[in-house]
Amino acid sequence: MIHITFSHTGRQLSTRVAGAALRKKIIDGIEKQEKIVFDFSGVDIVSNSFADECFAKLMLHFDLPVVKEHTTFKNASPFIKAVIANSFKERLQAMYAH
Repeated sequence: MIHITFSHTGRQLSTRVAGAALRKKIIDGIEKQEKIVFDFSGVDIVSNSFADECFAKLMLHFDLPVVKEHTTFKNASPFIKAVIANSFKERLQAMYAH
């Protein structure tokens, strides 16, 4: 099991650079069939760009059911959950818009 504590990155997760770095760890974990826990304790804000880069762009590598099977969210506020859910929705719409 891989445990990612986002507060190590900061209380406010806002940059695409930070999101991309974490996404690489997540992809490696899913490819190794690991269960990944995303722990948001101590995190106040997640920006749309961070959520897209870190989470939604996983859709470029895996189907949504695969991502859901290997990941669990812990201690995410309703605001953080909404931002992440919205990033998945927007990414999926962009991918299937053609």
